[in-house]
Amino acid sequence: MSEAQLQRRIQKAIAERGGKVYKLHGNVFGVNGQPDLIGSLNGVPFVLEVKLHGREATPKQQHELDGWRAQGWRAAVVTTVNEALEAIT
Repeated sequence: MSEAQLQRRIQKAIAERGGKVYKLHGNVFGVNGQPDLIGSLNGVPFVLEVKLHGREATPKQQHELDGWRAQGWRAAVVTTVNEALEAIT
């Protein structure tokens, strides 16, 4: 499975639970290291960095997640749909 496929599965699982989630696409106007997914589930805002099993977030990605977490958001690096759901519920 590719990272993009995993992201879509996570998005589907969140939507099936009534949540709202968007894929953030990197471009010249984006922030370097921004998380892959942003959304809210049951009033809980979250950002997720999606990685394939065995891969880790870069220091910049981890820094960005820490910044979101400092603002009260749920922020995590996830490698499965279950990890994603656990991180935001």
